Amino acid sequence: MSNKNQYNVLVDMDEAGYTQPATIESDGLEFQDFSSNTGQHGSAPPPPPPPAASSTTNFFDTQESRRSGANKAIWSLDYYSQYFDVDTSQVIERCLKTLYPVGDFASDTLNNQPDLYGPFWIATTVVFAMFVCSSLAGSLAAYIADVPHQSDFRLLSYAVGVVYSYGFLCPALVWLATKYFGCQPSLLEIVNYYGYGLTVWIPVSILCVMPFDIARWVFVGVAASLTGYFLVKNLYIVISKTDAKTSRILLLAILEMQPSLANKAQLMSSRRQRKILERQQHKAAQLKQDTKTYVNQSPFRYVERNFKSRVPPPDYSKVIDLHQHPNHDRALKVDLACDLSFPLFEQNQPSRAYVLHDIPGLVLILNPFSHKGQRQLIRECLSLYTRPPNTSNLDTHYAIPDEGLWPLCEKEHRGQLDPSFVVPRKTIQEWQLETNDSEKHDPPPVESMPLLRPFELMHRMRWVTLGYQYHWPTKTYHFDKRYPMPKLVDQLTSAIAYAVDGVGHEGAWKNTYRGEDFKAEAGVVNYYQYRDALMGHVDRSELNMDAPLISISLGNSCIYVIGGTTQDTEPVPLALHSGDIVVMTKPCRKFFHGVPRIIEDTLPEYLSAPLSDTDENDDWELYSKFLKTSRININVRQVFPP
Repeated sequence: MSNKNQYNVLVDMDEAGYTQPATIESDGLEFQDFSSNTGQHGSAPPPPPPPAASSTTNFFDTQESRRSGANKAIWSLDYYSQYFDVDTSQVIERCLKTLYPVGDFASDTLNNQPDLYGPFWIATTVVFAMFVCSSLAGSLAAYIADVPHQSDFRLLSYAVGVVYSYGFLCPALVWLATKYFGCQPSLLEIVNYYGYGLTVWIPVSILCVMPFDIARWVFVGVAASLTGYFLVKNLYIVISKTDAKTSRILLLAILEMQPSLANKAQLMSSRRQRKILERQQHKAAQLKQDTKTYVNQSPFRYVERNFKSRVPPPDYSKVIDLHQHPNHDRALKVDLACDLSFPLFEQNQPSRAYVLHDIPGLVLILNPFSHKGQRQLIRECLSLYTRPPNTSNLDTHYAIPDEGLWPLCEKEHRGQLDPSFVVPRKTIQEWQLETNDSEKHDPPPVESMPLLRPFELMHRMRWVTLGYQYHWPTKTYHFDKRYPMPKLVDQLTSAIAYAVDGVGHEGAWKNTYRGEDFKAEAGVVNYYQYRDALMGHVDRSELNMDAPLISISLGNSCIYVIGGTTQDTEPVPLALHSGDIVVMTKPCRKFFHGVPRIIEDTLPEYLSAPLSDTDENDDWELYSKFLKTSRININVRQVFPP
């Protein structure tokens, strides 16, 4: 006891060596004065002076900020650095909590230690996701429409303005409003509510890439509802301190901001995309209509561009479709030299064909095949002709088994392959062994080619060579690589060559190549998908250019164009359907021709549905599945003179 009759608390320290007196500053202890306030004890000492006021106003109003930032100027970086001192694991935990908003976010998750790192990082990520995903959606829409695409960086500024205004300006307005109505809110906590509440918009931005407006609105609506619920739930604790009417007004104002954000986010992935696409489509249409745009392009190339165009759609007004208009004024019916008698042909088939006034040497025979005959030919094109030693475009990069790729497709279709099975790539060592003894080397395999399932890879089949193998890099034949022509193709093309012997056009031209001299020595089977095209070219690799070139179409329809000996001649467009046969005799063998477009959804029903008069329906499902988006074209020619 002191001589002033005052009692102090004595603290027994466990560590004998510790001699520093307990103080408020060192141990955080609070001392209570038990001295008497009357009589002989004298008057009570005056209360301690209040702590010195900081020269900086603390707008964030948190206990942590008062302790660590009281002596730091608000305009200094040190003042704000304390709010970025947070672990990434904490930020991720807080992000996940906003997706399942249960409990008090401030006390349970923030632990009364809000930060600025999370809100800033999330807002920046949302900006990035919105811009990238919106640009990706725009490029996909442009690709589907087959128009050029340019990234619009105004979307980035738009996203920055929307997201940062929502994440930082809105919390400031809410803080000022609640402050005005007598609440004691923490600006930093409100910033955390808005900032972390943006987490759900990251996956929503990614999902909005899909080109379905209804789905996008659903995703955006769910995100806006979740964010609104999270904000109202946590801000109500602060707002409820005002009167009931004011609380309702503030809550309605906060909720009103959610549809605004949702609308802006949806517009970025919807209206903006449509405007960009419409602008690109309009520009493409103007360019297409302006002939000066293609002043350096040949008439042949101009026609090709018309049919390759997706937006605007092609102009089909000049197409000659003899199935729809058999009496077209640019075509003439002629008699064949003999009946088309072959097992694959329909019985009692009229022995008629068409020639064109503008294209000497071209003979068109409209589908003479029976339904079963087409199916048989398609089966062989997919299951037999694709087998080694016939060469395909896939052989360069993939190790095709000896039995071919189609048996693997059948096993995959029946579920007999392991789900992880893919067709292996060809190695450099395998390529070297194959090319050591060859005078004409094929390109080496590319190791970056994707590993695909058999049926996926089958859709990447583009050509197979028959008979004399063709060397595509030099556009010449491998005369040392000749394999037997398929018997069916040999007999079929021989029957066609006999039928067109002597066919001509009223004395203007006549096919003088005798059917008995024709011999199928080489061929190419082309496999087209919807967006594929064969650009204008001339087949000039054969030593015998007098013999006819015979072409058979199967599957979806196409536009076939044929012009003259140069691309300065405007080509004539023909619609070819499944089963049609084109014969290019000597007068037009050196004409430019090509296939600029495959017409979608034109597969005949008899190639997609089971036939009632066949026993082969069990396995036709896989063939029809492939044909749904495909066209097959068999081209046969004679290499040497007879």
